[in-house]
Amino acid sequence: MFTKKQKVKKTIYSCAFVFALIFVSSCGSNTNNNTEYEKLVKTAVAKELSPIKEKFFPAIIEEAQEVNLAFRVAGPIFKVHVKEGQYVKKGQLIAEMDSRDYVVQKSAAEAQALQLKSEFERVEELKNRNSVSENDYEKMKAGKEMAEAKYKNTVDQLNDTKLYAPFSGYITEVMFKNGELVNHGTPIVSLVDVSLLKVVIDVPASMYIKKNAITNIECTQENIQNETFPLTLYSNNIKANNNGLYKLYLYHSPRAGSKLAPGMNVSVNISFKAYEAPIVSIPVTAIFEKNGNSFVWVVDNNVVKSRQIET
Repeated sequence: MFTKKQKVKKTIYSCAFVFALIFVSSCGSNTNNNTEYEKLVKTAVAKELSPIKEKFFPAIIEEAQEVNLAFRVAGPIFKVHVKEGQYVKKGQLIAEMDSRDYVVQKSAAEAQALQLKSEFERVEELKNRNSVSENDYEKMKAGKEMAEAKYKNTVDQLNDTKLYAPFSGYITEVMFKNGELVNHGTPIVSLVDVSLLKVVIDVPASMYIKKNAITNIECTQENIQNETFPLTLYSNNIKANNNGLYKLYLYHSPRAGSKLAPGMNVSVNISFKAYEAPIVSIPVTAIFEKNGNSFVWVVDNNVVKSRQIET
């Protein structure tokens, strides 16, 4: 691979190198006959190479996120509505707890809040007529607000007896069965998000430096024939690891029916612009040295001329 000299234009039609020059003289009795012989040379076309290069890196497909879903309250599980491997949509009911105790708490808190609200309204009317002290008024007001906050908390706890999917994905594990008693924060099911698939690769400094020159990224899977999957670079680690490699974080937006899945091994193909100046490729045997410079024979309109080049 060689770079063009500035004076060498793209009018080079082919680069010729000497393959064999054989001259044959006749041994016949007529030595006065003038016979013309053609000089045979082998030619090769000079080709301008594409500046786009490719690098391949091994990687493993990962899910966008995986979370363990848990109730925010404690109690016995009434029913788990999903199974392992099932696809669920965002907002779908995953499991629910026996809410009997929380219904009772809500009712009691609601009754207390309504009572204190009624008492506060009477005290407020007396205050407007200057028939109650400011201190008693503030105490009643604080009591009403505390009762209302307690009621709101019981409403939230009752709502928390039902567990919903925070995003669409697949159930990978169900950890408890109906009727089992669980504490708040105890994982009930595991949910993975595959709306995006992540790919993390380790690249050397030479590739990290050219990350802004990347023109295309895609991956292939050895068991999925004749199909490539586009990847997008969304982040990178600015610090190298102990092996001197930098992490590039990629993602893939799977189409409906995509065959890629978390855990698969893939080969990531990164295409990047390796250089700016045009590069011409010729056979190395086409070059000869003369006076310390490099030359090639160039065929132009059936005339062979030597031309100096820079390698």
